[in-house]
Amino acid sequence: MSKLSMISWLRSLFRDKAVLPGANLVLGTLLVGVIAWVSAFLGGGWPIFWGIIGLGLVLSLIDLANLTSRKDLACRREVGASQERGREFAVELVFVNRGRIPLHLDLIDELPQVFVRPPIDHPNGWSIARRLVCPVGESCFVYRTQAAIRGDYALNRLYVRYRSGLGLWVKQTSFPIRSRVKVTPDLSGVRGSLARAQKLLMHQGGVVKRNVYGDSEFSQVRAYVVGDDPRRINWRQTAKMNELMSNVYQPEHGKYISILVDCGRVMGVELTDVNRLERALEAALSVAALALRQGDYVSMTVFSNTIRAHIPSGNSLGHLRTILDGVYGIQNDTQESNYGHVLSYLESVQKRQSMVLMFSDLTPFLLQDDLLSYVQGMRRRHLFMLLGVQDPMELCWSAAVPDTVQGSMLKSAAQKIRLEKKDRIRHWSSLGLHMAEVKEEHLAGAAVDSYVQAINRGML
Repeated sequence: MSKLSMISWLRSLFRDKAVLPGANLVLGTLLVGVIAWVSAFLGGGWPIFWGIIGLGLVLSLIDLANLTSRKDLACRREVGASQERGREFAVELVFVNRGRIPLHLDLIDELPQVFVRPPIDHPNGWSIARRLVCPVGESCFVYRTQAAIRGDYALNRLYVRYRSGLGLWVKQTSFPIRSRVKVTPDLSGVRGSLARAQKLLMHQGGVVKRNVYGDSEFSQVRAYVVGDDPRRINWRQTAKMNELMSNVYQPEHGKYISILVDCGRVMGVELTDVNRLERALEAALSVAALALRQGDYVSMTVFSNTIRAHIPSGNSLGHLRTILDGVYGIQNDTQESNYGHVLSYLESVQKRQSMVLMFSDLTPFLLQDDLLSYVQGMRRRHLFMLLGVQDPMELCWSAAVPDTVQGSMLKSAAQKIRLEKKDRIRHWSSLGLHMAEVKEEHLAGAAVDSYVQAINRGML
């Protein structure tokens, strides 16, 4: 055996199969030594001295021999296969002891670095906990954790230390328990969109506008409110109820929604808690959930300089899980986004008229003048919308009250950038290309509102 393999073998023994002296062994050794020296000092002689030392050694060996064997222990981990980023979830450890004595356990679960490990005295969980496991029994330990980054993670081993009956020895072992946890984007916004879906698609009030009834389908009859179209008053129900009643129509189902999510370099900019890509994915999933709930066809494409993922169109609510499985592990890269490539790819895979909703940073998109003619060509068949997140530093510098020359220069540069961007957005909007830049907390709401407005106004 080589020296390197010997070191690896010894290291594996220490981590997985080590037998260590316990705290009681140190105290017991001191106590036996003191008793032996006192007896020898009082005239007991060397036979009494060595007899006490030997008795302590035999007692220690008996305690070591009665230490529970590794084969009498079993453990399993129970955790959900899919969890949401930033949301606490429970991990359950079930420990089985088939030995003859109770065990005091120290458990350490092998968690990835992106998982938050609660402290020992955490009221809702633990990472290293000393617990009592009854003999020939099963005990369940639960701790809570959360993941800070999306992706697919593996939990491979559980490390255990337990004491002997007298606590003179501590045995260290591990259990190869393999579990996989898929961390998906935070879906709280998606659930909120689904809960508000019916309300968002029924506007109670607003200006009277000409709607083609053939593009909508009847939903329900409700009381007339100020702002309803008088042409939709249901006179038969009005006569029965002795109050004005109005018909409510929902937009026609079966529209095509194409969602494009940029994962290039600019989407890695950190915001308050997460980066732009996280906010874009959450907003995209909110729109997808709402559109699927209404029976529309939704496809999603994630891109940077190439196409990173493409999920074809589907129109059932179960298609949201397909989209989630296809994009949950995608992280932003260092490449510049190729907008022309993704729009050309979309033209090749989406042959029907659709609403194209792109999530990206507006600055690099607006600087590419060659895209203007290309997007105008797409506008003949598709409705194009671009949504981006405002730069918090740009807003901060624009609103700052400078007290130094450097602060004044920063404010002037930030305001110049904002004015130029507004002019470009106004120019593109005059050509029929809809785009907006909102705060990060309003991105999902702005995306849902864009979809609702496009459907209700018959823009598709």
